[in-house]
Amino acid sequence: MLDSDSVATPIELDPRIADFAMGDFSASEYVARARALVPVLRERAQEQWGVNRLMDKTAALMHEAGIFRMLQPKRFGGGETSPIEWLETISTLAEGDPSVAWTTGVLGIHSFHLAHFCEEAQQDVWGANEHALLSSPYAPNPVQKVDGGFLVSGVWKFATGVHHCAYAVIGGAVYDRELQPGDDRMRTGDFRAFLVARDQFTIGENWDVSGMRGTGSHDIIVDNVFVPEHRTLAFRHVTMGTTPGRLVNPGILYQLPFWQVLGRITTSPVPLGALKSMADQFCERARARVNLRGQRTAEDPVATLAVANAYAAIDEIKGNCYRNLGRLMKAVAAGGTLPLTERMMFRYQTSSATYRVAELALALFKACGASGIYSDQPYGRLLNDIVAVTGHASNQHQGNANALAGVLMGLPVEQVDPRA
Repeated sequence: MLDSDSVATPIELDPRIADFAMGDFSASEYVARARALVPVLRERAQEQWGVNRLMDKTAALMHEAGIFRMLQPKRFGGGETSPIEWLETISTLAEGDPSVAWTTGVLGIHSFHLAHFCEEAQQDVWGANEHALLSSPYAPNPVQKVDGGFLVSGVWKFATGVHHCAYAVIGGAVYDRELQPGDDRMRTGDFRAFLVARDQFTIGENWDVSGMRGTGSHDIIVDNVFVPEHRTLAFRHVTMGTTPGRLVNPGILYQLPFWQVLGRITTSPVPLGALKSMADQFCERARARVNLRGQRTAEDPVATLAVANAYAAIDEIKGNCYRNLGRLMKAVAAGGTLPLTERMMFRYQTSSATYRVAELALALFKACGASGIYSDQPYGRLLNDIVAVTGHASNQHQGNANALAGVLMGLPVEQVDPRA
């Protein structure tokens, strides 16, 4: 079973969902707050580029706007909003600064993940501090099973926003206590997420990169830390839709297929917002720009095609995402879900869009001409950020193509990645 086929009872949807699915966010306070922050983030973008972590003053803005807590359960003071509203909010922030949007999105999505842990784990984190944030390097290291829990050691890479977090959610592949790391019998298929408190790990300051510099995705180093059973969550329960958190958080957000939320609405909005920022700023400068031949940029076919393609693609990709998420929410609220192949299609569409956006951004950069390469211009930085996003695991569209097309052409579901 890949996820729950139904929820216990139908759930009443927020009436705004229909408008959100049509791209109308006029009723969203979160989107309005994000929009108001765009000029501030653009003004700080060059400063943020020079810092290898999210600046404290910018993190404070995200806290004040409540955006970090959009996917946190209402019973802990969170917004418990919809994935559609979340996608638009993060995309809007990316129009100001993609690194800020990425960090906000990654830290915010972990509230959704923690909401799937057992009640005791949620109380450990949010009972002590409702504003607590979590980082997450999911790539698994070996983890040893012991009485009452697990012993965790190793280095985990890409811990976005870790300096602002009270906990980390790290991935681990469990092995039996009688086996040694490196034993080819070590892996048991028990892949889990482990909650580790900030005083149980150190930060390896090594984030020196060519794109998404402000995300501060440094290493996490854990040395022989005991994690009790209740602070873990097996990914098999996540995929099957049988997490304990679904029972204590019965809202529609936590009844949706887990990977449709975690794997689709965090990284994908960022390049869309970054591309819109490139196009917006290109158009602003183009109004007064004339080339050496006396031709206005508005009359240059290379520029006009790059701009038109960018805006059209943003509208198309967003509209597709909103529609898909709206259909999924409607199906789950009615007590069911959508067929696996449809959800596989959604994942493929989202992951492949990132590469399309990168190509469109490159076309805009080309249309800038030689002046676009100066560091006081935003284009090179935005292009680097977009290209950096294509390297994330969630945007490797070939794997999603293999899964979707493989099933359609007769492969058994068990043979492909079932995270849909």
